[in-house]
Amino acid sequence: MTWFAERRNVISEGSGRLSPRVLQILEGNFEQSGGFFVSRITALEFDVKDKNEISFHVNLSTNLCSCFAFQSLKIPCSHAIAAVIKEKISVESLVSEFYNLEKLQSSYAEAVYPICDAAGDIELNVEEQCGNVTIFPPVTRRPPGKPRKNRILSTGEIRMKTPRKRHLCGRCKKSGHSRATCKVAI
Repeated sequence: MTWFAERRNVISEGSGRLSPRVLQILEGNFEQSGGFFVSRITALEFDVKDKNEISFHVNLSTNLCSCFAFQSLKIPCSHAIAAVIKEKISVESLVSEFYNLEKLQSSYAEAVYPICDAAGDIELNVEEQCGNVTIFPPVTRRPPGKPRKNRILSTGEIRMKTPRKRHLCGRCKKSGHSRATCKVAI
């Protein structure tokens, strides 16, 4: 199965107006917006202070936030969601129409053809075009240090929290300490 066929299956499984990934991002932003202090500036402009007392300017009429995540992703950030809750507006109304399931389905409705050259012929045989030219990979050096375990997240991506594993003492099987610091008599 090709990648766009898999994409169509994911799109068809989505429920509601938005795609499942957008709903997941909105849920994460909603959880982050808890505890924010929202004060009104004008009818649709708000000053949102996060838990660290950092202030963000949110304009719901133009879909702008001073954190720039709202503008770049076209999905309400946690500051905009806090302002939307205060204003009692639907969060889904601020999500761009590009994330609408109908738009997403219509973009994959027609066939996706491979890229053709200027004459319109499909490039199937690369050896015919290149001739006897051997192409080598670029000369690179491995960067110093240990390789990263986690990839660097792009703008707007949220790292989902995983529950921590509870460590137990090897002697008494209780949590809160280790075998080296266990003071329970055995």
